[in-house]
Amino acid sequence: MLAAQRGDVDAFRTLVEMYQDRVMRVMSSVLKCDRAFAEDLSQEVFLRVHKGLPSFDGQVRFLTWLHTIAMNVAISEYRRRRAHKRDRKTLSIDVPIQGTDDLYIQPAGREIDPGERAHQHEFLARVRACVRELPDDFRECVVLRDMESLSYEEIAAMLDLPIGTVRSRIHRGRAMLQGMLQEFLR
Repeated sequence: MLAAQRGDVDAFRTLVEMYQDRVMRVMSSVLKCDRAFAEDLSQEVFLRVHKGLPSFDGQVRFLTWLHTIAMNVAISEYRRRRAHKRDRKTLSIDVPIQGTDDLYIQPAGREIDPGERAHQHEFLARVRACVRELPDDFRECVVLRDMESLSYEEIAAMLDLPIGTVRSRIHRGRAMLQGMLQEFLR
């Protein structure tokens, strides 16, 4: 890794050969994609690794850093796929509804009571602060499940953990959050 960081192309090639199967397994299991697509995503991971090597400071193990990059690429691809699937049909509010001459769509107002808005803002700020206070292992699992909407299986594959460990960490992390947010839950 140090030789690759200094620009040794052969050392970087060795790193790729050592870890490409692991990265591809993460992509295949998290995204349930074929081998060719997993190879493309793995190539993206190693491009990011190569670009980031000069700034890698060794504070974490190389494998942990690589896994984080792979996880970020997988999450980005998952989000891209989910956004593509939405494919919502749009309707114009300026044109009458099909089959009528004078019936228009009237969207419901989105105004929220200022007091309720202030309470929501305060609550969200407190939730974010509490999530930041969670221990790393619990925070990572809770964020992936509750904020990124990944399944337990996807999280287990992404973090290379048994599914029981993922379930336990999510349960314990949520319990910690609930304890921290008691003032809002009354």
